[in-house]
Amino acid sequence: MAFEIVKQQRTNAMNTSIKIFILDDNRYFGTMVKHVLTKQNREITYFQTEMEFIRKLSDNPDVIILDHKLEHCTGLEILEVIKRKCGNKTNVIYFSAQEYLHVTLKSLRNGAIEYVEKGLTPLAYLDNVIKKISVHTNNFLEPINLEAYRSDSKVYNLNV
Repeated sequence: MAFEIVKQQRTNAMNTSIKIFILDDNRYFGTMVKHVLTKQNREITYFQTEMEFIRKLSDNPDVIILDHKLEHCTGLEILEVIKRKCGNKTNVIYFSAQEYLHVTLKSLRNGAIEYVEKGLTPLAYLDNVIKKISVHTNNFLEPINLEAYRSDSKVYNLNV
């Protein structure tokens, strides 16, 4: 009986959508990221402004893709807001054209799961990062174990 309950919970979890938010003030790039990540079982919302994004954080996204240079502040400042409002249940991918090591390190120290440098090739990599996070959180049902996540070098080509 207990096995059936666990099996049903996993089936329900697999049928629910992964909620992904994208915050990027560059409409062209944000729309392109949304297009690349659009797949079955994904609910993707793109935001161009910080205020609109912050207002919707109460929707508890599973994954946030966050740019660094925004119109009114930096992604690092938004990352602080995300961690205050969502805690560790939301997984943040810092996605930026910043080449400064201190920005990368600060984003990871402040709670981002991954740092991906912007470009056309990394767009496909973003999809694999989301799949990897999904595997390491049991389809977003459990908090991520950063040590296990960061030491895992497998490539995830799953249908998530």
